[in-house]
Amino acid sequence: MSIGLRRSLALVAVAAVGLAASGCISVDVGKDTQQQAQFRIVDGGTAPTPAARSNGRDLLVSPQPAASVDDSYALTYSRLANQRAAYQFATWSDRPSSRLAQLLVDRLAARRAFASVTLAGRGVAGDLLLNISVNDFFHDASSSPGTARVEVTAELIDRNTRKLVARQAFAATAPVAQANSAAAAASLSVASTKVLDELTVWVEAKAAPATLARAY
Repeated sequence: MSIGLRRSLALVAVAAVGLAASGCISVDVGKDTQQQAQFRIVDGGTAPTPAARSNGRDLLVSPQPAASVDDSYALTYSRLANQRAAYQFATWSDRPSSRLAQLLVDRLAARRAFASVTLAGRGVAGDLLLNISVNDFFHDASSSPGTARVEVTAELIDRNTRKLVARQAFAATAPVAQANSAAAAASLSVASTKVLDELTVWVEAKAAPATLARAY
């Protein structure tokens, strides 16, 4: 091998090491580890304070799985608007819609603002139904290290009258500390916690007797 070729190869190797050490987004995003990792969305909020009184309503929370890759077991990122890609070695333990619905049930049950709160399909009757749909759930990597973006749509339905009481979208973001799947998953949990904060206040307000009376 000629001296010139050896020098060229050495320069390429040094450049590759430098890119990896700097956390370059083209290296880290989607290819950050060779070991399969599974993450779970967590609620980082403080312990809920019990409500002053119960509204007496029985609430069912129903996750509405979407066809989008954002609401799948894939942990997704995006470098360009309206495009998605999946981290090769990272997945969610639960679909985002299912996990967010369970976390919301846990929050509302602890709040005790409703007579009961359960997931739909558990054989429990309820007079109010809350549908939860995930619109966005991804690591926006258009700039490094990026931003976690979460958007959820909630629909509150009176099961007795089959009327829509209220519908609203909730969106939140959180900065990502590093351009890799672990940091993205952590920041998506932070953004999810913000959405859960807003959802809890909203559904309790919309289910209040005075609000329901005005809806009809």
